[in-house]
Amino acid sequence: MVYRGRPSTGCMKCRQRKIKCDERPEGCLKCFERGFVCPGYDKNQIDRFFQDETSRVKEKAEKAKAKSLALREEEDKQVRSRQSIALIEDAIGAPMLCPLIDQGIAFFMSNYTVGLDEPPSNSNTYNKHLSSFGFHPIVATSMTALGLAGISNITNNPNFKREAMSWYAKALNMTNSALRHPVEVKSDNTLLATMLLSNFEATSNEKTFEGWVSHVTGSSSLLKMRGKEQFATPAGRRMYIQTAATMAMNCFAQGIEMPDYIHLLDEESGKYEESQDPGIIYYHLQVRITDFRAKVLSGKIFDLADIIDTALKLDEIAKSAFDGVGEEWMYEEVRVEGDMRGVFGDVYHVYPHLAAAQTWNWIRYNRIYLHDMIRNALIYLWSNFNDPGVHRMNFLSATPKDRLPVIRVSGGYSSVWPLYVAGATPVASPESQQFVLTSLHRIVAEFGINQAKLLANALREKIKLDRLGEQTFEIVPRYLPSSF
Repeated sequence: MVYRGRPSTGCMKCRQRKIKCDERPEGCLKCFERGFVCPGYDKNQIDRFFQDETSRVKEKAEKAKAKSLALREEEDKQVRSRQSIALIEDAIGAPMLCPLIDQGIAFFMSNYTVGLDEPPSNSNTYNKHLSSFGFHPIVATSMTALGLAGISNITNNPNFKREAMSWYAKALNMTNSALRHPVEVKSDNTLLATMLLSNFEATSNEKTFEGWVSHVTGSSSLLKMRGKEQFATPAGRRMYIQTAATMAMNCFAQGIEMPDYIHLLDEESGKYEESQDPGIIYYHLQVRITDFRAKVLSGKIFDLADIIDTALKLDEIAKSAFDGVGEEWMYEEVRVEGDMRGVFGDVYHVYPHLAAAQTWNWIRYNRIYLHDMIRNALIYLWSNFNDPGVHRMNFLSATPKDRLPVIRVSGGYSSVWPLYVAGATPVASPESQQFVLTSLHRIVAEFGINQAKLLANALREKIKLDRLGEQTFEIVPRYLPSSF
C-alpha cells in the first residue's frame, strides 16, 4: 500500500477532471454547468489515504525485466556470432566474406575427402579420366550443402543450418531432373550427387537413418541402370565399389542377400581389379558376409557346424587380406606411457595413408562380427550338448528389424560404424565402450557428423538393455537396439 497524502474532498467527477470542486451539498456547480449529474462526495475519506499499487509496480518490474533480458540476449547473440566466426574461420580456413558455395566446398574438401593417390594431376591418365575442369553444377551444389551442414553442426549456427537445407533442396531438385534425363541418369555426376546426398543425411540427421537409407537405395538402383559401361573409367569403377559396398551394409541390415545384378556386375568389375588390393578384398568379403548372414536368417544354412565352418573360412580371408602387400599398407605400433587423449590402452597405430587405416578398421569390424557368430554358435552348441536336434535350428526369429548404415568416406564417416561395432560386441568392456562413446562424440564435434551422435545414443541404449538382461540371445548378432 502507498500513502497518497491528504485526499481531495471534492466529487468524483471533479477529481477525474482534476479541477477544484465547490462541494455544494446539493451537487457541485461545475457539474451543473457542464450538464453532468454530480456523483456526490465520498464520506469515507480514510480509505483514500492509501492506494494499492501492487499491479502497477508488478507491471513496471516486468517491463524492466523484459528489457534487461532483451539486452542480455542481444549481447549473448553478439558473443555467439563472434565465436561462430572464429570457429568457421578455423574450420574452412577462408575469410567470412567469401560466397557460401566457396565456404561449403572448402569445408567439404578439407574434411570429407582424400587426395588422389595416383595418377598425378600432370599425367595424361589424370587429364583423360579424372580431371573435372571444375565441378559439375549438381556435384558442386551437393558438396556445398554437405559442407554447410558440417559447418552448421560444428558452430551450432542456425543461419548455416538454414542455408544448408536450402542448398540441399537445390541439390535434390537438380538430382531429380538428372534422373529424368535419358543421358544424365547414367552419368558419373548423377551417381556422385546421390552419394553426397546420402552423406548429407548422415551429417545433418541425428534422429533417424531413413533419409540415409532412401538415398543409398537410389544410388544402388543407378548401378543397375549404368550397367557394364560404368567400368570404362577409373572414376566409374571407384564409384561402383563405393556404392556397392554401402549397399552391402544396407542388405546386411535387412538380412537379405545382395541382388543378382550386383553379382553379375562384380564379375565385370573384376576384370579391372587388382586382386591383391586389400580394399578390393574387403569389398568382396563384405558381400560374402552379407550373403552368408542372409542365408542363415532365411534358413538356407541351419546347421551349427556349417555356420561355424563358413565363418571360420571367411575369417581366414580377412586375416590374410594384407599378406604380401608391402610396407605401404602396414602400420607402426607406438607405445605410450600414461593416459593419452584419443588412445585406448598403451598402444596406438600410425598408418602410412588414410586408405590403409580405413581398410584395416573395416576388416577388423567384419572379424568382430564373424567372431561373435562363432562364439554364439559355440555357446549354444555347448549349452545344448545333449540335445540331438541342436545342430539344426530355425533362426528366423532373429531376423533384425533395424538398418545398420555405414558410410565409407574419409573425414570421420569411415570410423563411425567400426567404432560402434567395437563398442556393441558382447565382450566389450565398460572402459572400451566409454572410449567408443567419447570417440563418437569427437566425430560429432570435430567433423560435424550427426550420425555419430545417433549411434552413440544407440550404444547407450544397448548397454542399458544388456545390463537389464533384455537383449535376447541370437546366433546372428544384432547390434542396434530395436528402437533404432
